[in-house]
Amino acid sequence: MSWPVDALTAGRRVRTAFKEWAAICRALASGRQDVILRKGGITEPGGAFRPEYREFLLMPTFLHQSAESLVPQARELLVGIDDARPAEGSVVFTHSAEVVEVHRITDRSGLDPFRDRHVWAEQVVDERFHRWKDELHLLEVAVHCLPSPVTLPWRESYGGCRSWVELEQSVDLTGALPVKDQG
Repeated sequence: MSWPVDALTAGRRVRTAFKEWAAICRALASGRQDVILRKGGITEPGGAFRPEYREFLLMPTFLHQSAESLVPQARELLVGIDDARPAEGSVVFTHSAEVVEVHRITDRSGLDPFRDRHVWAEQVVDERFHRWKDELHLLEVAVHCLPSPVTLPWRESYGGCRSWVELEQSVDLTGALPVKDQG
C-alpha cells in the first residue's frame, strides 16, 4: 500500500518539547544519531527522568555542551552553533521525534550495542550513567523534519534544567518528513 507523504503526520499536533544540546539536535536532525540518552535534569520531578511522551519537538539548548563532550568525528556539529541561536525572546523548532523503543539501562554494558548510534563521547556517557545511581534511559527515536521552522515566544516556564517542556500552544506536524529511512 502506498501512503501520501504526510499521511503519518497529517492532523497531528504536539505541545511537548524535549530539551537537548543543540549539537545533539543537529546529530538527530541529520540522521547521524537516532537514540537519546537521559539521566534527568536537576529540576526533574522526583529528581529522575521519566520517558512520558511518545512524540515531541526537539528544543535545542546551548548550555553545557562542549567539543570534549562529543566524539572527535562529530565536533564539527558545534561549528556555527552560536549563530543558530534563535532571536532573544523566541524558540525555534525544526524537528520532532517519535519514540520507537524505551530502554532503562542498569548495566553499563547495556549501552555498548548503541555506541555507533550517538555522538556523545564515552566519558560523557559514563558520567551520566554513574551519576547518582547506575542507570540511564535510552530512547530509540525516529526524527522528522518539520516542513518549515516554527517560531514561538520564549516563556520563563521553558527554562531550567529539565527534559520536558509543555508549550503554550501546539505545533502541527502535518508534512513532517523522516530524516532517514525507517525501514
